[in-house]
Amino acid sequence: MNRSHNRLQKFKQVVLGLLSTFVLILILTLLFDWVIMPLYTKRGAELELPDVTEKSFEEAGRLLTSKGFTVVKESKLKFDPVYPAGTVLSQNPLPFSHVKEGRRIYLTLSAGERAVEVPRLIGSSERDAEFRLKREGLTLGEVFYEYSTFFPSGVVSAQSVGEGDTLIEHTSVDITVSIGSIPGKFIVPDVMGKSLDTARKLIRQAGLRVGEITFEETGRFVPETVLNQGPAPKADVARGSEVDLVVSRLREEAPWKE
Repeated sequence: MNRSHNRLQKFKQVVLGLLSTFVLILILTLLFDWVIMPLYTKRGAELELPDVTEKSFEEAGRLLTSKGFTVVKESKLKFDPVYPAGTVLSQNPLPFSHVKEGRRIYLTLSAGERAVEVPRLIGSSERDAEFRLKREGLTLGEVFYEYSTFFPSGVVSAQSVGEGDTLIEHTSVDITVSIGSIPGKFIVPDVMGKSLDTARKLIRQAGLRVGEITFEETGRFVPETVLNQGPAPKADVARGSEVDLVVSRLREEAPWKE
């Protein structure tokens, strides 16, 4: 009887031991799955970096900070004719990269359009004036021709924007070029066969004005070539007289039919 009782007690102890071991393993497994692993994976997790280009620095900063990143503004700005000052032009690392939380994100900002100083053009030749403007990031606008008793022919006598003034890069500046003293008579230049732009320039340089322009269809000449003029070349006319032009244009093809 005692032996049976002892065996029963040992059996109960073994069963309780097994149950305790099972419960302990279960608790440890749940603790590992629910607590330890989430902490471990979160510490090494990578996040997708949002695209903050074309946004203002303030907006980009708020977005990146809310995602857990650290924002660093690059000290060197870049001039840009499209994006206003303070706009994010680029970011490092690149948008949509996968980086760890807390990573520093470097932002390069636009400085806006570049302002340049207008050079002195008066006293230079027309060609030199165009070169000086290009060197400063500006362009040559309209060219006017006027008589001058002070500036010799071919020399810039006036500019639309004064020397030392500032303009946004790529802005055009008009100039006036002297065509010398007023002559005793005005001769019509020969512009036959020349381009329309060249003809306009020669007519203005002669102290005359471009009159009516008539276009004539032809396949023999490059478009906008002067075919005829009136008055005729070398005619003696009054100052400011108009010179009419006949200019070529491409012949329109007839619609195709089956």
